[in-house]
Amino acid sequence: MKVTRKNKNSAFTAVVIIALAVSVAPAVSANIYSDKFDGYSSRQLLEFLVKEYERSPGTFEDAREYILLNRPELLNEYLLLTRRRRSGGRPARTGSSGLGSAALAGIGIAGAVAAMAGRGSGGGEDDPSTYTPTPTPTPTPTPDPVPDSGLDSSIYEFTASDFQTEEFNQNYGLSMIGADERYAQGGQGQGVKIAVLDTGIGVNLTDFAGKIDFANSYGYFGDTKDISDTDGHGTHVAGIAAALKNDTGVHGVAFLSELVILKGIPGKGYPDPVLGDVWPDAIQRSISAGANVMNNSWTYIKREGAGWVTKPISDFSSATHLKSWLGIDMIEALDAAKAADLMTVAATGNHGQSDVSVNSGIPVLLPEYDGYFIATVAVNQDKNIAGFSNHCGSAMDFCLAAPGVGIVSTGLDGGTRPDSGTSQAAPHVTGAYALLKSQSPELTAPEIAQILFDTAEDLGEPGTDDVYGCGLVNVSRAVLPVGQLRIYEGTDISSPSVPLSSTGIVASAAMAPAIRQAFKDRTIMVADKYTRGFDLQAAALVSEARSSPTFLVSAPEVSAGDGLSLTSGASGTGAKFSGLAGSYEINFGTTFYNQDAFTPFLPDSYSVSYTAAIAEHLGLTLDLSTGTGAQDFTKSSIGFEAIDQNGSGFSTRFGMVREKRSVLGSQFMGAAGSNGEATTLFFEATGFVALNENTVLSLTGTQSETNFRQSGLVVSGQDLVGRAGVISLSQKNFLGTPGTLRMSFSSPLQVSSGRIFLDLPQRRTASANGIKSTGVERTSESVRIRSGTRPLDLNLTYHITQSERRAGLLLNTGCRVYGGDPDPYFGISIAKKF
Repeated sequence: MKVTRKNKNSAFTAVVIIALAVSVAPAVSANIYSDKFDGYSSRQLLEFLVKEYERSPGTFEDAREYILLNRPELLNEYLLLTRRRRSGGRPARTGSSGLGSAALAGIGIAGAVAAMAGRGSGGGEDDPSTYTPTPTPTPTPTPDPVPDSGLDSSIYEFTASDFQTEEFNQNYGLSMIGADERYAQGGQGQGVKIAVLDTGIGVNLTDFAGKIDFANSYGYFGDTKDISDTDGHGTHVAGIAAALKNDTGVHGVAFLSELVILKGIPGKGYPDPVLGDVWPDAIQRSISAGANVMNNSWTYIKREGAGWVTKPISDFSSATHLKSWLGIDMIEALDAAKAADLMTVAATGNHGQSDVSVNSGIPVLLPEYDGYFIATVAVNQDKNIAGFSNHCGSAMDFCLAAPGVGIVSTGLDGGTRPDSGTSQAAPHVTGAYALLKSQSPELTAPEIAQILFDTAEDLGEPGTDDVYGCGLVNVSRAVLPVGQLRIYEGTDISSPSVPLSSTGIVASAAMAPAIRQAFKDRTIMVADKYTRGFDLQAAALVSEARSSPTFLVSAPEVSAGDGLSLTSGASGTGAKFSGLAGSYEINFGTTFYNQDAFTPFLPDSYSVSYTAAIAEHLGLTLDLSTGTGAQDFTKSSIGFEAIDQNGSGFSTRFGMVREKRSVLGSQFMGAAGSNGEATTLFFEATGFVALNENTVLSLTGTQSETNFRQSGLVVSGQDLVGRAGVISLSQKNFLGTPGTLRMSFSSPLQVSSGRIFLDLPQRRTASANGIKSTGVERTSESVRIRSGTRPLDLNLTYHITQSERRAGLLLNTGCRVYGGDPDPYFGISIAKKF
């Protein structure tokens, strides 16, 4: 709004130097957490910020901004933890990511025999032949879970504690590998098929109801359709991997997965199979069935002295030696498994040896199969290697530890029973693999294996070692993003991508409500170094620029004589000359003269205006202003103003704002938006009434319409209508003083209707037939913007000008009285002519 009164002085005769004001109310506040967390670990930082939020919820925006810019991998976890406290309950909807007895002896197979790895013998305090666990072991007390930031936790209905049921607690191994946290994120084995080569399964048990693929299951003992288990080993193993979650007994790691049962390991009452023929055939059948992972809780054994021990990979001196022993059928099966992307999980053996079993260590000598094998050793509840367990040895680079002592699982009688062995460790890893595959179907077997290795909990000597290998499998870690998170800009992982840490939107007060509406309940996919997709709340990218309440920026005006007046403040300096034919203004920065509805988020760098008198009480106004740097814009307008002899009148302006790289002052960074251009048309009308010689009432209304286009997540905006209004009352000679008091109520410019168009990456396409997918699925949509709560600001200024001293003083205070934090402020500005 501009109100120009005629001045009879017609000559520009004075030069004035202005002493800039001192203001105690900064227009933009720095983040309160800047430079505060040097040396903090991720966990320390997260715990501190959550406690800060509990103490003072007003720290939320600062914390979110700090995390987004400095520790983006913690963002979803922080949002989840604080969201729970903000909402006081669970999220509203669900979704998912788019992760002991003595050794069996006397089984002769051309000098090598097979033994179930849960039935091995060997010394040590955890020998399965001597370990007698409590039938229902008391689970280790579990602290309140801290869900990870791998997926957008806020879109799921459950939390980790919801899965810590009596059924879950029966097997401490589930908690040890972090399965409950993965379940809460939606990873439960759905869509994954597990093949189990063992003694069969309890086909009529409720723990496996509807889970068995009978059409592709196979028996190697006479009746090929008979996969029933009379021994119990296969049932126990299958239960650990995949038993149903049905509130009875105990459930498996991947309780929504499907099972293919290959009954090829002899149990009680069955003749010896020729395992050299069984294993390759079982692999081929697993491939035909569409299995993703094959569990092998058995080992080859050999005669040693009077007993039997695991046949280790170290018995073979070369690749040729191993291939000759395995046979051509096995090599062909391994090649087929690799081509079909079938993962093999195998027990290392139960004889306390320093190296793994031959069936779990094949890639040691045949590296072409590296990435398709995971060897598994057993640890106890204290995460120490079980006394009976073979060590990772030469297979340490593809070996994992898993719970294998006193593991409670499904019994043949329909109840539960404990058992120990690397047989029990292997299905924990198999189930973990299934959880990851269910949430990241786009990943191949070697990628999932590497993620499990990279995210395992380090045990024993630091780093990979020959006892524990890569460490304890941990699915809560395994589904965390690894490396720098990125946002794909195209439909393929080969398309350009932008780091999440450099992506965000700093929204102006005018655009923030509209952008938040557009992003509400929407997610975007971000990818880690393995190109895995993770959901992130789109709204997490948005922070609102800290702007002063309306008309905070003011400065005292100083008369310099002969029609010249000047103003200066912390935000700018300006001069105005008034003559009979019109008036001129020039401003550097934002001053009292050139404020309007756009000033809070598009502060002028330079502006000029001219008012020409076209009739006695009517003037034509022309205005041009520009911004530089982050706010690169030009604003131009033409208007009219009419003032009668009493000081009452009106003014109107029609104008246009053209912006580059911003939309109504909102900054889009990284993948959020780039190369943008915005055009805003606006109309402003002001009416003012002189109530008496010293009192003026004024009312200003502004309406704008913005259209923009750019590349990025936010593609464009169409017909974005914004409105603003100010009503003010000014009183000269307030209470007999030489100053002018002005009180105003204002509603700042805010977009209240229109459409915003989005282009959001949603998920990775699944791999097929062992071939890694490269596709990125995206969704394009138009979001209709609706009017929301409008803020209301109160502003008081007291302005004193002493003409004889050519000096001015301005006191400025105010706050937001509705629609946001009060954010009170106080400022003082002084100007003096020298």
